[in-house]
Amino acid sequence: MKPLFVSSGDFERIVSVWAGDRPVYAPITKGEHRHWVRLSAESSIEPELDGIRAVEPLKTFYFRVLETVATYPGDTTFLDNEPGFVLIGAKNCDLRSLECLDKAFADSEPRDPFWVSRREKALVVGADCSDPASTCFCTLLDMAPYPQDHFDLSVAVVSGGLVVEVGSEKGRKALEVEGVPLSPATDAQIAERDQNRQRTRDAVVEQNKGYETARPFTELVATGFNSSAWTKYVGRCREDAACLAICPTCHCFVLYDQSKGESNERIRVWDFCYLRGYTRCGGGHTARATGSDRFKNKYVKKFQFYPAKFDLIACTGCGRCIEACLAKIDMRQVLHDLEESHSE
Repeated sequence: MKPLFVSSGDFERIVSVWAGDRPVYAPITKGEHRHWVRLSAESSIEPELDGIRAVEPLKTFYFRVLETVATYPGDTTFLDNEPGFVLIGAKNCDLRSLECLDKAFADSEPRDPFWVSRREKALVVGADCSDPASTCFCTLLDMAPYPQDHFDLSVAVVSGGLVVEVGSEKGRKALEVEGVPLSPATDAQIAERDQNRQRTRDAVVEQNKGYETARPFTELVATGFNSSAWTKYVGRCREDAACLAICPTCHCFVLYDQSKGESNERIRVWDFCYLRGYTRCGGGHTARATGSDRFKNKYVKKFQFYPAKFDLIACTGCGRCIEACLAKIDMRQVLHDLEESHSE
């Protein structure tokens, strides 16, 4: 289907209709960063569709930091009462994260009913990236700084409005708003979009030239587990798990029970492999007793385990982990150093 063109004013009308019957979230700049903000039908806040991704990864909408997953006796879950929601302005790094997490939560058995339900109800609108941060490195992973797949709709800002791509039947129906005309984008509008995309991609490639490796990241991690290159980073890592909390694909969790009146609740809360108590079992044994093993695990999971199991790298190049790290550890440099140590 050829891309469509929607004027800026008409897109605001479409968003207003969406916000009239379900929660709508879009990235808005607050201070020096962008954050997901809920819009209302009467809101004067306009979604910021170009620029960089929001600070919060998309997983927070589907895979909650802490939530009650069941009560018992009775095993009552909390799915049917949740409305669907709309996410407007998701960048390609976050769209890829949905693909990664779908592999674990929706395409594998047992399926996570919370994830599946929220994914089915949500409408996801992707958007081109036009102002990547210095930490962004999607191109090192053979990705592009604009939506490629896993969206219902995708928008790109051009003169006077938006070039819109339809990615699903759900997305096509969502555009059917009374009084809003839909027409094919002109060749000039598509050319403007493509020029903007190329400009952004060139910028990401240029800022990552110093981190390029001759061998794929997957191979570097698979063959470099005992490399001396890990040493300086293991010593710096504070094991605060900030990089894992902000990562769009990390999804470890722990379940615990608590009493609530005459019933009991089962709670799910995020967990992180960098924490010393992770994998600890009866008798105090832990599968990753040393800081070195814990530090390496993130790289092994993303570049070795996930590709082996799902044929997909569990890293999207969003750069959030680099920004969040108190020790200023740059994943790109770690991987580059693995290659350097291999050639020594």
